[in-house]
Amino acid sequence: MSSSFVNLPRRYPGLKPFERSQSGVFHGRKEDALKLANLVLRERLVVLFAKSGIGKTSLLQAGVAPELERQEYVPIFFRADKTDSPILDTFASVLANTELVGGRDTTGERPGIRKSLWEQVKRLEFDVNGFPATPVLVFDQFEEVFTLTHSDQSRHDFLAELADLANETMPEAIRRDMLRRYQEGDPSLDVETMQWWERQPEVRIVLSIRSDFLHLLDQVSPLIPGILRNRYQLQPLSREKARIAIVKPALAEGAYASPVFTFHESALTEMVDFLAGEDVNGLNAKEADDIQSPKKRDEVESVNLQIICQDIEEKIIDGQKTEGFQVEPSFYGQLDGLRASIRNFYDNQLQAFPKAYVERMLQKAVNKVPISEVDKLLSAKPVEELRSMAQCLIEENLVTSGNRRNSVVDDTLLDAFGATPDFLDTLVDKSRLLRKEPRLDDFYYEISHDTLLPAIIESRDTRRQFEQSNKEKADLEARLTEEAQRRQGMEAELRMARQKRALARKVSIVSLAMLLLMIVFVIWITYDYVKSVEEENRDARENVSEEYFDSAIQTYEKTKGNWRRTWVLKNIYGINIGEDIEKVRSLKRLYYVVDDSLVYGDLLFFTNKDYVGALRAYHNAKDTLVNYGQYNLSLSPNPDTGRVGLVDTVYIRDKDILLNQRMQSARQIMINQFKIAQRDFEAFNEARVWNMALGRLRIMEDLLPTHPVDIKSLRTELNLNEEPRQYVEQEIARCIKQLRGRGVVLE
Repeated sequence: MSSSFVNLPRRYPGLKPFERSQSGVFHGRKEDALKLANLVLRERLVVLFAKSGIGKTSLLQAGVAPELERQEYVPIFFRADKTDSPILDTFASVLANTELVGGRDTTGERPGIRKSLWEQVKRLEFDVNGFPATPVLVFDQFEEVFTLTHSDQSRHDFLAELADLANETMPEAIRRDMLRRYQEGDPSLDVETMQWWERQPEVRIVLSIRSDFLHLLDQVSPLIPGILRNRYQLQPLSREKARIAIVKPALAEGAYASPVFTFHESALTEMVDFLAGEDVNGLNAKEADDIQSPKKRDEVESVNLQIICQDIEEKIIDGQKTEGFQVEPSFYGQLDGLRASIRNFYDNQLQAFPKAYVERMLQKAVNKVPISEVDKLLSAKPVEELRSMAQCLIEENLVTSGNRRNSVVDDTLLDAFGATPDFLDTLVDKSRLLRKEPRLDDFYYEISHDTLLPAIIESRDTRRQFEQSNKEKADLEARLTEEAQRRQGMEAELRMARQKRALARKVSIVSLAMLLLMIVFVIWITYDYVKSVEEENRDARENVSEEYFDSAIQTYEKTKGNWRRTWVLKNIYGINIGEDIEKVRSLKRLYYVVDDSLVYGDLLFFTNKDYVGALRAYHNAKDTLVNYGQYNLSLSPNPDTGRVGLVDTVYIRDKDILLNQRMQSARQIMINQFKIAQRDFEAFNEARVWNMALGRLRIMEDLLPTHPVDIKSLRTELNLNEEPRQYVEQEIARCIKQLRGRGVVLE
């Protein structure tokens, strides 16, 4: 196969996002591309958000960009990934070097004064195919403005100038300068120039951000109040769209490294089922149902689809298949082959990780960004040591004892493995093995997708077996060496005794020595067994202390099934294993009620925007947490020791703090929305527009809380003499009376 053929583009880019030139093989997102493009054409500012790996960048570059260009709009892509210079300077460079800039307007230029973002966009003239075009500023991975090491000043200046552009507001500095020049009688400031300055630049703005960072836009809302008014959420591919994304690129004509090929229906069904989670972790159907909801099993993440399709395409290229080749399950190895694709992806990403990490450090050095001492030491380590460190970090911390994904705070990973934020972020950004999620003031890391879990578990088990085998081999060799040395010593003693004593005396001495050795050995074995039982029980209690209830229960059940261990615990340490299991199970039930209520409250708060429902869920979590804490205190083995309860109270306190913060946020938003509705009601009430006033009262009625604390807070904020519900019901009755008095028929 010629090198020129090998270097031809692929139909499936794998981990890399689709580029503008690959729009011919970008399929499965036509509906999203059209909807988002129409939204961009209609609105000045649009926010696109989705989880990592769903395909936001691919949609913008290969789906939306062609649609915009057909409407004579110019997409200009920008990322804030360079921290060696202010964000505005980087953006100005990208904007000025755009190929489709056809000229610039010099009306009323002010030499020597830095041009704001608003002025730059206003002065540049764009064209597509010789026709004037409107620029579309696409800020991809907008979360980098907040998460990378930009200075506060750089971030503030950029957001302030972006706000002027989004809000269609002339920058205040320009307005003051125009006023000053006008008052001074500047002859260059004629009517035509003033009119030019007053006209707003025609522009569209798209902010693309990961959904787990969507809350960061709250920091921008004071500058751009309507920043989230026009937003578009990109969902995972449905089964039907996944089929299109698999099939159509293979049928595309053109210069590709692989020939045109097709998929047999059985192969296509098997691939979609696997990608949608029908084969979660290689489990049977019943076990898979316990893990994923039916809705989840109808969703396919683009990154996993591309990994598998790219692997199949490479097999076609390597096998030099002819045009019209049909992919059947046997070609890629059926389900085992699909799992192998993900496993190979995991192995390949681990192998490539050291290079990506070192290149990250080199890039920081080139950009003169400070590098920590720990990063300097790590980047100097051998490649295999870096790879092994990343592998152990993932396999030993981010998979639970029940073989599920585990979410771990960054401090734990940094302390346990001596890693750094750059080390972890390379596994997120470049390797795509981890996902990073902000929670309060910390970042949590977890495996990027359940599809990777079987490969990671297999790798972990293989590595552990290899390490255990090496350990056992080393222990055996050490024991053999020790035994050989001990035997040599005994033989030397026997030889000396043989010279000094008679044969009978020597035999009796040796027999006595062997007897003593056996007694010591039996005592040592018994002591070691008792210690191991005690250590196992201590580990289980530590797991309970850290709220790892499943792991603790598994250990207790294992101990309970062994009568010897049960006997040792009861008669030597005074521990009743059956009672301990019931205590832990009771704690577990209360813990999951708290956790489920908190998760449900977060769903209502962040996704459904149902703040009253969220408050109810948070109060339920709070009440259960109180019971959880009280029950935990009742289990205190000895309060005088200072250790209270089986569960470390730090975890309960942290959960209580989190709940208080959630409740305060939900309560404040609920009160603010109630105030807004009340303010509108009072305006309509004063204008005697009773139907509109009644509508605002209905909104206020829906926002009424149920918990006494929330009711009291609302009453205090509104400075009401009566209860809020009584106040709303009285006003509703009054509005209905007014409307009926005017002959309005109410349903």
